[in-house]
Amino acid sequence: MERRYPLIEIDLTVAATLLEPLVGASRPQTLQLLTGGHINTNYAVTLENGRRLVLRIFVQGDAALRNETRAFRVVAGSVPIPRMYLEVCAPQSFAYPYTVLEWIEGVPLNMVLERYREAALPLGQAVAATLLAIRKQEFSGHTFLPFVEYIRSCLFERGAAQYLGRELTARLWTLVQEQGPWLRELCQEQTLVHGDFQGDNILVRKDIGGWRIAAVLDWEWANCGCWLRDMGSLLRFEAESRATFQRGLEAGFSALGETLPCEWDRASRTFDLAALCEKLAYPRHRGEVTVRSIRTIERCLQDYAR
Repeated sequence: MERRYPLIEIDLTVAATLLEPLVGASRPQTLQLLTGGHINTNYAVTLENGRRLVLRIFVQGDAALRNETRAFRVVAGSVPIPRMYLEVCAPQSFAYPYTVLEWIEGVPLNMVLERYREAALPLGQAVAATLLAIRKQEFSGHTFLPFVEYIRSCLFERGAAQYLGRELTARLWTLVQEQGPWLRELCQEQTLVHGDFQGDNILVRKDIGGWRIAAVLDWEWANCGCWLRDMGSLLRFEAESRATFQRGLEAGFSALGETLPCEWDRASRTFDLAALCEKLAYPRHRGEVTVRSIRTIERCLQDYAR
């Protein structure tokens, strides 16, 4: 129920057909469904020679694939991402476009922050460097509606208000209207935004030099906008290490000569209300996705609404 689109089920024979333009006669031996996302379908594929790849099937069509591919080209060499070996739009023998990506060894950031509190500070610094690298890129992709208009559409036109109830919706809408001018003034710079920069899309790894970012995944929502929106989605997690992680972010930006704006955490979390309302703008309850979104909105209102 949490997914927006059903999983696309394939077998080894179909996988071999899809991979054939890249790997030729080296047939896949195993096919493992990766269940982290809620939109596209991803499989880990192991070939006969032991090579591992990721087969990514775009259920939203060519536009989503092209947007992700465009973002990959923009950030290549600046941000750690998997290599894209193959992109196939409108395949003749399959219903969906797909890409084949490099397999990256790593653990999702949110999982590490929940298990290893001592990793919070260095990971905050590492994520800050990655965010700054994304922020420095220009992007000609999709631009969302302005903050206030976008949330109004989600709440009152697309049904998000039904999950919040009258009182919570009224409090949220009041806060959004109050903060809208401040956010617009704060973030006039328009740069690349990942669009879904949360812990399960950030793979991290520990090596001899310490914790580092192994890869940033899932760029289909990349757009042109305010970089603080990525910071907001990053701060959704509720682990005990959150305060330490935030200090790491601040230290990371400072070490790179960047000053975070005053009340950056309030701005980031308020910006994130748009993404949370987007998650609620769906005709049916999505289980834990809906519950978490409501809970995060409530926390933001508790902290910042008058």
